[in-house]
Amino acid sequence: MQRPVTELPAVLGVSFNDMSLLRGAVMHTSYRYEHADDAHHVPDTQRMEFLGDSVVNIIATQLVYATFADADEGSMTRLRSALIRTENLASIAQHYHLGDFVILTKGEEFAGARKRISLLADVCESVVAAIYLDQGLERAQAFLEPHFSQQLAMLQQQGTPTDPRSALQEESQRRYNITPTYRTVDMRGPDHQRHFEVEVIIGQQVIGRGMGHSQPAARRDAAQQALLFLTQQPDFVPS
Repeated sequence: MQRPVTELPAVLGVSFNDMSLLRGAVMHTSYRYEHADDAHHVPDTQRMEFLGDSVVNIIATQLVYATFADADEGSMTRLRSALIRTENLASIAQHYHLGDFVILTKGEEFAGARKRISLLADVCESVVAAIYLDQGLERAQAFLEPHFSQQLAMLQQQGTPTDPRSALQEESQRRYNITPTYRTVDMRGPDHQRHFEVEVIIGQQVIGRGMGHSQPAARRDAAQQALLFLTQQPDFVPS
């Protein structure tokens, strides 16, 4: 069940002058297609994701630069990538229960879209864009910095994490001596708004399914879901 968007500012701890920005940020593309009259009055969600991606990048870059005074360009690039990876942005979205506020079609609701890692990461970016447009870069940075600082502290202790596809391949090779394969099972939307659905397979069994605006993003999402499955099912043996 979708929570009212009017409750979201209190959850975020951010006061908004223009609530249409926040409504646009959480309106799923499928809903925009089916409810054009309603969507006409709010900013385009994917445009906000585009802007939010850049805002997140600059904030992450500034924080890495300030925190790691002796790091070279390559190290800073890897650290920034770790901060802005899909799983990290999705965890920020989960912290604020952003999935509960996403405006979905009944079909996407039934398909469990609120819990998709890729969707949550996208919503995080679009909400950051809404904060930036309404309150400016300083407020957007204040919103993100506590989460990024926590992640950077973990990186200082544990090192840069492996991306989900590499982690899944290593785990699958270790457990089963099998390399996972990926299969695109659905592709929809116009050329500029593609949505891909990808399955990841070990042996003959599908153990993860992911969504994304590109095949690489969908594969990363599928790999993350597969890693979660393997964690929850330690006795799983592929056929």
